[in-house]
Amino acid sequence: MEESGTEPRRRRRAWPWVLGAIALLLLLTIGAIVLVVLFALGSTSGAAQPTRWEEDYVSGSGTNKIAVIPVDGTISEDESSNPISTQPSSTPGVLLSQLEQASRDNKVKAVILEVDSPGGSVVASDEMHGDILDFKRKTGKPVIVSMQDTAASGAYYISTAADKIVANRSTFTGSIGVILELLNFSKAANKYGVTQVDITSGKFKDMGTPWKKVSPQDRKVFQNLVNNSYNQFVRVVSKGRNMPQSKVRKIADGRVYSGLQAKKLGLVDQLGNLDTAVSDARSMAKIKKATVVRYTQPPGLLSSLTARLAPQPPEAVQVMQAAGLNPTPQLEYIYRPGM
Repeated sequence: MEESGTEPRRRRRAWPWVLGAIALLLLLTIGAIVLVVLFALGSTSGAAQPTRWEEDYVSGSGTNKIAVIPVDGTISEDESSNPISTQPSSTPGVLLSQLEQASRDNKVKAVILEVDSPGGSVVASDEMHGDILDFKRKTGKPVIVSMQDTAASGAYYISTAADKIVANRSTFTGSIGVILELLNFSKAANKYGVTQVDITSGKFKDMGTPWKKVSPQDRKVFQNLVNNSYNQFVRVVSKGRNMPQSKVRKIADGRVYSGLQAKKLGLVDQLGNLDTAVSDARSMAKIKKATVVRYTQPPGLLSSLTARLAPQPPEAVQVMQAAGLNPTPQLEYIYRPGM
């Protein structure tokens, strides 16, 4: 009787240990998550640490290296500029980090920019163009562009900083021009009796607002901005391709060209593929053999967490962005047919 009476008490005494173990496990898990979050927030707000890009083998052999740097998707200032987009993007920060790694690595003798992009932000394109020129000046290492399916507008803008441009005969390139898209729903607002009252400090302060028609005066101001960015594009192409501005303006009406057409117009140097660019890189770097590597960075836990923690725009803005409509006007060097 005594043995049977003590057994239930022993079972009851085991429960506090089980509950304690579960509570400790939960605390440790929560603590680990908090530490990771704090580290992520600290790393984004503090001084930027140099990123180490992985080197995926592409081809070749030898101690010398040729670094292939992908420039994919829309060119933007920040990867979070459209957080719901499923398309890749290229930013000045990413390109600069990759160029800096190629600059520090004495084994890297040349860089190939593997461009597959319709262009994007005027400011981001200009920053990336400048970073390529700075890399060439500081290191003396040749830079070759290998155009893929599309290397248009802003992507062509940055390509002009290279020492040589190689394109496929069917590549879409060119599209030298500027676009400023203004979303306007003033007619719909009038139809449904929706109004917005803007109190401004000057008559142009609310120009471009989607709530009213664009006046001739507003249009003139915007057109001047577009013209300034267009003139900058023409100067960049003229200098990078050693072509008179008058000739650039004749072909810079915004249209895209095939790689074959671009070769005839002097917008690219050679028709070929990545292997062609690699051969040119070896020749320009004056090396017989080289291991070709592509810089990549697989997503890790930290980047996944920071992406999830990043603030999301309002749902209405997400819907417009998914439809290709930008509620905030900006100057773009971009090829976007149908928009």
